[in-house]
Amino acid sequence: MSLDQAFNAMFATRAAGPQQITNSFLGMSLFGGASKGTLANVKSAFTISAFYNGVEQLSNDIAKLPKSIKQKIGTDRVDFIDHPVNYLIASQPNDMMTAFDFWKVNVVTVIIKGNSFSRIMRNADTGEVKALLYLNYEDVQVLKYQNKLYYKYKGETIDSADMLHFKHFSFDGIIGVSVIAFAAKQLGVTIDAQSYQQEVYKDRGLGYGVIESDLAVKKETKIMIEDGFSAKMASSSKFKVPMLDEGMKYKSISISPAEAQFLETNKAGVIEVCRWLNIAPHKLKDLNNANYSNIQQQSIEHVQDSLLPWIVRMEQEISNKIFTTKEKASLYVKFNEKSLLRGDLEARKNYYTAMVYAGIMTRNEARALEDMNGIDGLDEILQPVNMQALSIANELIKNTGNGTSGK
Repeated sequence: MSLDQAFNAMFATRAAGPQQITNSFLGMSLFGGASKGTLANVKSAFTISAFYNGVEQLSNDIAKLPKSIKQKIGTDRVDFIDHPVNYLIASQPNDMMTAFDFWKVNVVTVIIKGNSFSRIMRNADTGEVKALLYLNYEDVQVLKYQNKLYYKYKGETIDSADMLHFKHFSFDGIIGVSVIAFAAKQLGVTIDAQSYQQEVYKDRGLGYGVIESDLAVKKETKIMIEDGFSAKMASSSKFKVPMLDEGMKYKSISISPAEAQFLETNKAGVIEVCRWLNIAPHKLKDLNNANYSNIQQQSIEHVQDSLLPWIVRMEQEISNKIFTTKEKASLYVKFNEKSLLRGDLEARKNYYTAMVYAGIMTRNEARALEDMNGIDGLDEILQPVNMQALSIANELIKNTGNGTSGK
């Protein structure tokens, strides 16, 4: 009997069936009734360059991280490349996607939808994981029964152990909420500014205005002048040159781009997107407060503040779902965020030199971080000649006969 058949049979004998889990926040009004401005949605949010670039940055950074299965052997941590899941998370999770595409679409979906779902496909006989299959968010329902989660996908019930569920900000720890649900009004301001700016450029800065005259003009004549002038200025012809009678002058009362402060609006829009996505401005190409002396520190903060929460969340979800109880004691999933912290050539040289000279890293370990092959004889830890453990110094003094008291 399949899980779906057992699941349906179980609830057929009970009055209370499974409860579909939805985030109660989604039914709440954020804006106190009807909003007068534009509210952004998934499609319109991506017309904002800063939002598009922010989602692109976060998803690319997560997707390009080296991923592996690690095994704890005493105090050592080694790559377990023979584990079947190692190939799936690092190279090809399924027949339709590369690992980069798989992780990128998961992160994009989490940001814009609040949740992403990927099914763990297992061998029916051995239970071995054979593929990770990304599922369309719209086709998945989250069900809860007796404090356990199940997932409904196109009529099929899937146990939570067979579903990778990545989530964004959540009020209940089960269902995530899209950032667009919170930022809809703020992003709408940027969309409105873009629309107005487009209209201004389309009309060559001409909008509202008045026609002044030093002479008295009859009502019927006013109507004719207004209609003729409006028709001329609204025409689709490339050149619009209306003719005014003697003594008449046109005075524009439209808001100019300078008055509307489009540049300031655009800058403010970038900063707001940074706050919503928890990403540094320099990652969205806003370098107003960035320079060579602090750009590396900002890159470190980007990894620590923007990426690590995503990395930890995804590492824990995968480790909890793909390993058996026995494997969990020694195996874990690792996204190597250190690949983003290598810095420039000078910084890397100084780092490797310090680590090797301090005896923390071997020379071959440093070479491996640069994707270079190891060399025989470079696997031994170096010990500076002017530094040694106190116990060794005492032993040397004792062995040379210089350790007697009074000497």
